[in-house]
Amino acid sequence: MRRPLLLLNLSILLFPLLFYGQQIDNPGFEAWEDITSILKEPVNWSTIKTADDPYIASVAPVTFEQSIEARTGDYALKLYNVNAFGIIATGAITNGRFHAEFNIDNSYAYTDTTDLQWHQPFTWRPDSLAGWFRFYPQDNDICQFKVILHVKEAKMPEFGTLPNWVGMAQFRSEPGVTYDNWTRFSVPFEYFQDINPRYLLCVINSGDSISAFADSWLLADDLELIYEPSGINDPVAQEPFVRIHHHFLTIELANASDYLNHWFTLTDLSGRIIISDQLSSNRVALPVHMNRGMYIATLQGYDKKRTQKIMIH
Repeated sequence: MRRPLLLLNLSILLFPLLFYGQQIDNPGFEAWEDITSILKEPVNWSTIKTADDPYIASVAPVTFEQSIEARTGDYALKLYNVNAFGIIATGAITNGRFHAEFNIDNSYAYTDTTDLQWHQPFTWRPDSLAGWFRFYPQDNDICQFKVILHVKEAKMPEFGTLPNWVGMAQFRSEPGVTYDNWTRFSVPFEYFQDINPRYLLCVINSGDSISAFADSWLLADDLELIYEPSGINDPVAQEPFVRIHHHFLTIELANASDYLNHWFTLTDLSGRIIISDQLSSNRVALPVHMNRGMYIATLQGYDKKRTQKIMIH
């Protein structure tokens, strides 16, 4: 149960914040929600069963499930490949949305920047992507974890959106190798542009996206973004830019151009996003109920970022 918001106060402390940073939403696949009367998806993730073509979504095979064989917590994600309609349907999940066509070459995962249900706002520059997995391939199959940090729209495969990519991290297992125990992977981000992203798009596959094999299956758990101090100690202002007034956060910058249409996010210390909004004014409403503790306010322009700690008592 969440406790009511009793008193708000502001701490003027700025970064560094040790090694905390924004994280992928629901990274341990603990939270699940009903998408049909008999099928659940992880919260903040989507599969082919919630693709943007309702007919294809309805006839597509199920290639995922909630698993109790978790590394930590109660649940993990299970993905598996199946033979359907004469093709191998690869187990796949994204924190964006899938565009699905019967011609699989025209299908892709994408960030829908117009709908928060199908994208994750993200403004930091992590050093690496890590996670835990078990994998049981058929033949020479592989599993894959891929994260794209980007501005504007992005797709995987890229389908002409590569100029919007800010950075990428990708892990591919060794072809045909079984990982019978929980195994940790860690891969660095490669950055293509010296700017901060606006979104994060993640895709996980239980098979090679080009030549998968039926019956390969994957367990995934505990995804994590790793930060070096240089990746998070990046404020551009040494003065506070936001204050609390009667259950609102007020942006106190002299020039409206410094905040209008910029992304404002409020995260807790685990990186969970509490507020994410593209500002149309200098006021942001706080949720009615919030846990007490430290939160991080971030104001992200295209090439500038302000960061400030907020203490909620």
